[in-house]
Order: sequence, then structure tokens, then C-alpha cells
Amino acid sequence: MSPFPYAALASRLVAAGLLALLSAAASAETPAAPKSNDVNGFRDWMAACDNLRTCSAYGVDADIYGGAYIRLARDGAADAPVTITIGVNLDDNVKFKLAFDDASLPGLPSEAIAGSGNADDVIKRLVIRNPQSVAQVIASLRKAGKLVVTRVDPPGAAPSDTPVTEISLSGFAAAMLWIDEQQKRVGTVTAVIGRGDKPAAAVPPLPAAPAVRAAKIASGPAPTKTAPAAALALARKACDAPEPFKAPEDATRLSGDQVMYWFHCVEMSGAYNLYYALVVAAPGRPPQVAKFPFPPEAIGQDSDDFLVNPAFDDKTATLMTLNKGRGIGDCGGASEWVWDGAVFRVTAVKAMPNCKGIPVDDWPTLYRAMRK
Repeated sequence: MSPFPYAALASRLVAAGLLALLSAAASAETPAAPKSNDVNGFRDWMAACDNLRTCSAYGVDADIYGGAYIRLARDGAADAPVTITIGVNLDDNVKFKLAFDDASLPGLPSEAIAGSGNADDVIKRLVIRNPQSVAQVIASLRKAGKLVVTRVDPPGAAPSDTPVTEISLSGFAAAMLWIDEQQKRVGTVTAVIGRGDKPAAAVPPLPAAPAVRAAKIASGPAPTKTAPAAALALARKACDAPEPFKAPEDATRLSGDQVMYWFHCVEMSGAYNLYYALVVAAPGRPPQVAKFPFPPEAIGQDSDDFLVNPAFDDKTATLMTLNKGRGIGDCGGASEWVWDGAVFRVTAVKAMPNCKGIPVDDWPTLYRAMRK
């Protein structure tokens, strides 16, 4: 499965519900929505796992804007390593220094560091992968009460708005024990908290990934933005629009004869909420409004006749969404769907319920499928 290009959607995203899970129906029956796991709370920590036992746990800044966070992630395979990421929101040229509230605890860099960044967000990250270093940090996380992040401003620069960030470690052990349980590691030498004497072979094999067969990429000329009258009428009803639509905002070719028309539901939308109805039409068949069923675990929209901020990648026949819980995009839900020739089927779901400055690249995955 290719990485989800979340950054490419940034200019179209909006504040929406926690998680918008969608599938678009053409002439075929809408598939049953997959199940996804919740993001669970453990005192000041949270943790989540997906359907393939890939899990992550988070400690976050108590401040409403979320100045820093720590994330421990691990795949479900018996020999999978733990990766620790510490992310800090920094101004340009500012470094950060890390320490536990007990200065004697080891595992963190002794000097201020710049961290590594990317073009998609303002977070600078320290990523710890070396198994011995990871083990040392985990041992200290179990003993400490707080992880303290101090920003080190360059000479002559104005001081950072938040010079010090504190991340509570209360709940760390509970969150990691929960992950041990979800990954079937308790009692084995691979567990982080629930460690025992059983060998790594005692961890059961991973479940088979759901398979999604992608349709052949559509060929032929780009469709015009001239939708059939029946499609215009269906879109008006779905959007509850006061006036008839004269034309769709966009049109996407799904196959040789199938075209998906995009209608912006203006009355439902706001400054950051762009709602759309998608109508799939083909010659000789009645057009149908795409449907968006929600699994019971996800918080969704009131109607199943529209979706929020869709984007379609013509090269991969993939529909993507990224719904912001607030304007800076540090919470909400993201999903990825593949066109199989009749409907869109989900291949990836992420969610972050807490608005604490965590960019989408570091959100927990709740569901994955294998694309064929």
C-alpha cells in the first residue's frame, strides 16, 4: 500500500467530525463498512491499534495548543521493533533539549538538538530506533513522572512563546500494557510491559490483511463537466440545494463509460467545511449518488449522501479524505479508498481525537487493507 499523500490535500481540508468513512456506490451493492478500533485513553496517555495489530501510544502536552508529544509505535509481528518519536513545535532556528523530571534517568540526548523536519508541518522530531537506546528510554519512561522539553532560542532572537513543555507520563505503562495485550505479547520476551519467559514464537501470526482489488486505471479523454439532467437532480436533492445545479464543479472518469460528477453542497459548507455530493453516471444506466456508510465505531455525519473534502488521484484511482477537527489540522480523521470498478473500498483509516498539535503523519492507523 502506498503512503497516503495527506499533505497534497491540505488546501482543501475542513473542520469535520472525528472520522469520515465513506464508500461510493455505482451500480453495485454498497459493501459492508469495515470495523475500526477506537483510540483509547489511559490517564494522560492514549493508544490505538489497527486490524493488523500495528499499534501506537501517545503522551501529549497538557496545553490546549499542544507544543510537544511523544509517540511509541510498533508493528504486530513478533520481531517488530519499537520506534520512539518525540515531536516538538518550534519556531525557525530554535532547538530543543529533553530531560526527565528525574535528571538521573538516562536515554535522552544531553545537548540541545535541532531535530528533523519535513515540508508538511512545523514539527521537529527526534526519532529513536536503535533497540538498546529504545530499551533505555522505555525504562526511564516507566520511572519518570514527566518528560520536559525546553526550547533553546538562538542568540538575539525573541524568546519562544512557550519556553518549556511538560508531558505527563502517567498512564504510559498502562497504555503499553494494553498494546502488549492487543499484540498478543503478554508473557513473552517481546512484551514491553507484560514481559515473560515465553519465546517470541509464542506470539501468534498476524491476521491476513483484507484484500482490495483495484480497477484498471481509466483511459480515454477527460470527461466534460456536462452532467445528465438526472444527475443534476440527484445532486440537488442530496445537497438540499435551494436552486438547481447547472453543472458539476468537476468530473472524474472512473472507467471507459463511468463518470463521477462532483457537486459542492454550498448550503451545508462553511469556511473550512466543504461538503460534496458525488454522482456516478454511465450511458444506459440510471445515475446514482455515492453513499458513505459509517461503521458503528466511527463518529460520522448525519446523512450518507455527501462527504467532506474528497480528493481523487487519477493515477491510482484512489479517493482520499482528511477531515480536520480544528483549523490547524492536528486532529480529526483521514481515509483512503480504492475504486474497484463498481464501488470505492477502504484501504486506510487514521484518526486523532485529541487536538494536541500532532500532525497527520503521526496519527494512529485504525484500519488497513492490502491493495491488489
